[in-house]
Amino acid sequence: VVGLLILAIFGSISFFFQVRQNEVAFLTTFGKASDEVIKSGLHVKAPWPIQKVHRFDARVHNFEGKFEETQTQDGRNLMVLVYVGWRVAEPQKFHRSFPGGVDDAKRSLESLVRSAKNATVGQHPFNHFISTDPAQLKFDVIEKEMLAQVTATAKEKFGLEVKTLGIKRLGFPESVTQKVFERMNEERQRDRKSTRLNSSHGYISYAVF
Repeated sequence: VVGLLILAIFGSISFFFQVRQNEVAFLTTFGKASDEVIKSGLHVKAPWPIQKVHRFDARVHNFEGKFEETQTQDGRNLMVLVYVGWRVAEPQKFHRSFPGGVDDAKRSLESLVRSAKNATVGQHPFNHFISTDPAQLKFDVIEKEMLAQVTATAKEKFGLEVKTLGIKRLGFPESVTQKVFERMNEERQRDRKSTRLNSSHGYISYAVF
């Protein structure tokens, strides 16, 4: 009786498998991957070596790109640090693309993000990033443009879903920092003069410094 119970337990293990809530999986049959993406729950399969289960962490992974120098549309140098949140959406494609797993995926995604960042920054003037006038700042637009470029390629090539992408940090090369401060100071001086001029004509305009 004990022997039969042991056989029944091991037999059920061979025919059933569990996918946890934070996982995504797929099956291979004699080495060929199925098209179905298996989500959390109890599932049935043929015993090994007929079928094999491939599981992946479906939680969002976060990483930051490198704080690197790039150039704006008007030829000014700017340093930008971008953060990204991504998850495995198509495990079959992810498995084919990255036999080494998450570390390989991060390296490929970092290269993809760098290309999107350089291309997007190169389409915007400097004052979309740094300005004394809040109306000129275009962070939301820039982040959405970068996200759009990364999302399509990451899904199509690697089976990754990019959930978030944003600018975490901006900086300037040491050679241009002083020029930037001088330019911002000039803008503030012009705004102050404009405010005094408008006041003398019977109304006041306000500038945000």
